[in-house]
Parts: sequence; structure tokens; C-alpha cells
Amino acid sequence: MITSRAVEIAAGIYWVGGCAQDGGLHCNPYLIVDGDEGVLIDPGSVLDFEDVYENVRSIIPLEKIKYVILHHQDPDFCAAVPLFEKAGANFEVVTHWRTQTLVKYYGIKSDYYIINENNFELKLQSGRILDFVLTPYLHFPGAFTTYDNQTKILFSSDLFGAFSYQWSLYAEADYLEKMKTFHEHYMPSNSILRPVMETFLGMDIAMIVPQHGSIINQNIVAHIKALRDLECGTLLNPIKRDLAKSGGYMGICSTVLKRLGSIFNHESVRELVADMEVTLDENLNITDYNVTGNVLWNMLYDRILTRKGTSWLMVVEPLTETLSKEYDIPMPEVFESHIKKIADEASSLNEQNQRLKEINTRLESSILESQNKLIRCDITGMYNHSFFRNYLASEVNSIIADQSEQNPGLVIISLDNMERIEYLYGHDETEDVQRNVTFILENLKEGNEILFKLQGVVFAFYIPQITKEAARIFAEKIRNAIASSEKFIEKITASIGLVWFDEIRVIEDHSEKIDESFYNVAVLRAKIARNMGRNIVCSQSAMTEYQDEIGKILIVDSDEISVDVLKTALENINYRVISASDGQAALQIAREERPLLIISEVMIPKLDGFLFREEMLSDSNTSKIPFIYLSYLKNDESVLRASALGVEHYFKKPFMLSELMGVIQNRIKGETGR
Repeated sequence: MITSRAVEIAAGIYWVGGCAQDGGLHCNPYLIVDGDEGVLIDPGSVLDFEDVYENVRSIIPLEKIKYVILHHQDPDFCAAVPLFEKAGANFEVVTHWRTQTLVKYYGIKSDYYIINENNFELKLQSGRILDFVLTPYLHFPGAFTTYDNQTKILFSSDLFGAFSYQWSLYAEADYLEKMKTFHEHYMPSNSILRPVMETFLGMDIAMIVPQHGSIINQNIVAHIKALRDLECGTLLNPIKRDLAKSGGYMGICSTVLKRLGSIFNHESVRELVADMEVTLDENLNITDYNVTGNVLWNMLYDRILTRKGTSWLMVVEPLTETLSKEYDIPMPEVFESHIKKIADEASSLNEQNQRLKEINTRLESSILESQNKLIRCDITGMYNHSFFRNYLASEVNSIIADQSEQNPGLVIISLDNMERIEYLYGHDETEDVQRNVTFILENLKEGNEILFKLQGVVFAFYIPQITKEAARIFAEKIRNAIASSEKFIEKITASIGLVWFDEIRVIEDHSEKIDESFYNVAVLRAKIARNMGRNIVCSQSAMTEYQDEIGKILIVDSDEISVDVLKTALENINYRVISASDGQAALQIAREERPLLIISEVMIPKLDGFLFREEMLSDSNTSKIPFIYLSYLKNDESVLRASALGVEHYFKKPFMLSELMGVIQNRIKGETGR
């Protein structure tokens, strides 16, 4: 379907583009009409302006255009904006702050509606809401898409765009291949593309309308999954495949021909191979050929260059590179020879220049090696502390600047017992422990968590988005995996600190940078976990500086006189005393207050002293809290049961206060290192 007139693609939503295209790249502006308001989306380039202008005016007067959405700063999106202004339109430019800093150089005079200052949404007079979904680095840091809640249409900007020399308004059966070609050229990597596609899979999308290519109104999920799984870009690292099991050279050459057929046309591809002694079926699959596979691979690309020129060759270059890496075969010789010829003609390198080039190559290699040493840990190969701090600052600053509701989590993992390992077994064994911990942590990664190796024997997980409960579960999984591992020369545990960005965001007075507060609270909690007995996850503490106070002691007893005697004695030596009269209340207090020590009667209501102790042991946050029994009940059976629960001190009432106070102070001193 070829058209130069406006087309209503949904109720009140119009395609308003022209038919001009350059190099197979077709641009698609869109117009939303909602009552007396118009929203023009990516109005296009100077080349398309006359067509777009006439199409818009055929639907709505220019004065009713209230907003122009610019998904990013490229001229094929934005260059027409000043022309609409000169034609008399008066609107606000809706865009990301990063885009606004660049598009102003087109000479745009309109006011700006910055999405990250307006909760990433635009509410029209009717109440209709347009949501903006960030798609960073696809292919610009400030890139985003627009989702219309009313029609469930996703205005996808560059995403889902395509190359096509036979354009149609709506995507046809071969659109997937055209779409893949576009993304192989313009998108940086699957690791950046995949999370955005997973976000789209969770949305209710009825139609995808990209700025390049064709409108996708069928098989929405299939197109999203195709990009989710696409290996592309400069960070390409595809899964290795067996060439023979995938149909050999005949199979991969067929893939190239079908890609060319989808972008150009089948007839042109058949002309291309007319005298190559190959047989094609109706779908451009090679069914027979009379040369060796390697010869076929190189012959095909020679023919593409000689008969169709550089434009055809460059269109399939990213696909060819992917296939070469997937099947571990050399790139066709034509790429090296042709590109070398162009380079020679352009630069006329003499022998001296060539030597300089070799020197530069070695220098670049040395620089790259030096850079890696600066940003990676020598022992584990992970990004190091310096890189982590820079990365964290960048992430936090972006969240603040975008006014994003993103709530990342930060997990600090400090290995226990390492002084003992170093002393008994030496430095080499300490390094082996760190490598084994790295292996364990890498295997625990579930999605987009990023692992760093910090100073000493400390690791960090940055989790871009996570709930509190999920973060706690993940941290406990880390703790248990390290504690239960048999990879170490002797048992190793970890003290873990956990913090969420929302905890830091609400602090009104930041005495330090927000990223530093984020990091320092996580480190503080790891220290608290260590002081509480090690092998513990600490996920709560004051947001201000941690005070190494003398601490809290919990007394659990229904005998008020006994509680008063102990409380008075302990408060006189600067301990804070909290009390509970039954086991259930004591359990809740212990989990919330994390006392340094618990002194409990065995015979208490609701949950007796033994069951209370069992519940404490089942939770890593409370399992290491020292415990003393002080009870009227003390016999062989109760002492054995207490011993089985790890309780070393069991006093029978009435007791000698001086003896009990001595045990309390020695026990706390031993646990905290005071």
C-alpha cells in the first residue's frame, strides 16, 4: 500500500507522512486528534515537510496542534519543527531533557514540556493520558517511546523500524527480516535491547507504529520477541552454533538471500544469482549448488558487490558479521579486499604511514590493556571499586535528573573469617576464596543484577529495579550459598548490608552526595551485620551515622520484680533495656530492635523460652544474638535442651546479681569485640 495522503490508522490517530525515502529508509510522522487538541509525533525532516504539512492541514487547523512529541534529536525526526513554527503553529515541544539540550540548535523557538519533570506522562484536556516509556541508548541516551492508553498504540520511535526499498504502510509477512536489518545497523547490543523488549511484553499493545518502516498491527508479540532475541551491534557476542547441523554454507547463504529479498525484492535476488549454478526454491532457499561451501560463501558476496554495488553489500554486513561469529567462519574475502581498496584509495598510505599505523595499533592495544587494569580487579576480573563508584554516581544522577520512580537496590557482601584464612593458609588461598565467591555470585544472578569487586574482600550487587521483599530473598540466597559452599578450604560466611534507593530519596538534608549516601548506608549495614555476629543480612538501620552505642538488652519475663531488678542494674551501666512478658511479643521485638543480648525466662506464656529460641535461630537476622536463660525451672532435661539450642549460660532463680552481671558484660564484650 503506497500513499501520500493522510490515513486514519485508529480512531482519531493518523499517519501523516509522505512517500519519499532515501536509501530504503521511510519516515512516518503521526497525528493524534483528541477533541480540540492535536498532538503531532515526530513531524519529520525538511525533505518530507510539504507532504506532512498538507496532510496535517487536511485533518486539523495548525492552531489546534498543542503538542509536538520528539522521541529523540535526529534530523529525520525534528528538522521540520521550525518549519511548522514559521507556518504559524504554536505548540509545546514534548521531549526528554537530554533531547532538549540538542534540538534547540535546530532553531526551535517553542516552549518545552520536559517529560522527566512531568511524571513521564502527558494529560490532555479530555483526561486522555499518554505515557512515556524510557528506552535509553536505543539509540540515544534520552530516547523514549509514547504509549496511548486509550487506543493501546505504542509510538515506538526508532524501535521496530525497518529498511525497505518496497515500502508499505502496514507490515507484511517479510517485515521481520527488514526490521532485523535496521536494528543490526543502529542498535548497540542485545543486552541493551532485551530489557526494553521485556518491558513491552508486559504491556497491552494493540499496534506498534514506528517512525521508520511500517505499522505493525498483527503478531505484536512475535515482533517484540524477535527483537528481544536479536544479536546486534558493536557489543555483538552471539551464541556459537554448529555449521553442519544448521544446513552448512547452503543454509547461511540462503539466510543472506532471503534477507536481501525482503529488503529489495525476490526478482532482483534471482537476477543476482542467475548464472551462479545454484538452484533456488520459491522462498529463495538454495536447494543445490555446484561448488564447495566456502567458495559459495565468497562467490555470493563477490556477485553482490559487482552486480549491485556497495549499498547492497553494506545492508547485509551486520547480518554477515553475526553469521561469521555464530558459525566461527571467516568473513567473506570481499569485505577485507573491498574495504582495504577504499581505504588505500582514500588515504594513499605509504610504507612509513603503514609503520605508523602498526605503532598506533600497538599503542591502542596497550592503552586498552591499561584501561582494563584500571577498571577491573586483577584477582576476579570483575569491575573494581573505582569503576563501581563512578557507575553508581552515574546511575543515581540519572534517576534524580529524570525524576524517575526507579528503585534500585544495593547489596554489599563482606566476607567473614578472611583474617583467619590469610593467617593459616596464606595470600594465595585468600585469592582462591575470592575467585570461588565470584563464581558463586555469578551463578546467583537472576536477571539484570550487576556484580562488582570492591576493596579488600568485599563485593557489591547493584540491582536496577527490585522490590524490598525480593531483595531480601536475594540477599539471603547469597548468604546461604556462601555459607553452604564446599569450595573453600574451610567454612566461609558473609555479612551482608542491603539498602533501597527509596530510603535515601526521602532524606531531606543530604550532608553528602546522594550516591555516596546510598553506598555508605549499605556499607554501614554490612558492618552492623558483622558486629551482630556475622553470617547475617542487615536490611535496616538509621539513615544517619551509625553510633557504636553500648547497646540494647532484651529481658523476657512475666515476673515484673525480676525484670525491674535486672533493668535497674543494667541501666546503671548505660545499657538500654527493653522487655517483653511473653514469647510472641519478645520475638517481634527481637526482630525489630536487634538487641545485643537476650535474657529470658524458660516459663513464659504464648511461646515458651525454648520455642522462642528456636524461632530466633531460624532467622539469620536474629540467630547470632547471644542468649541467657534465667529461670525457676532448671533440671537435667532443661539444661540439655538449652545446650542443644546453643545456650551456654543458664541461671536458676534466685540468682547472684554480681555473677549474672559479670557473665552479661563478658558475653557482650566477646560478641562485639569491645
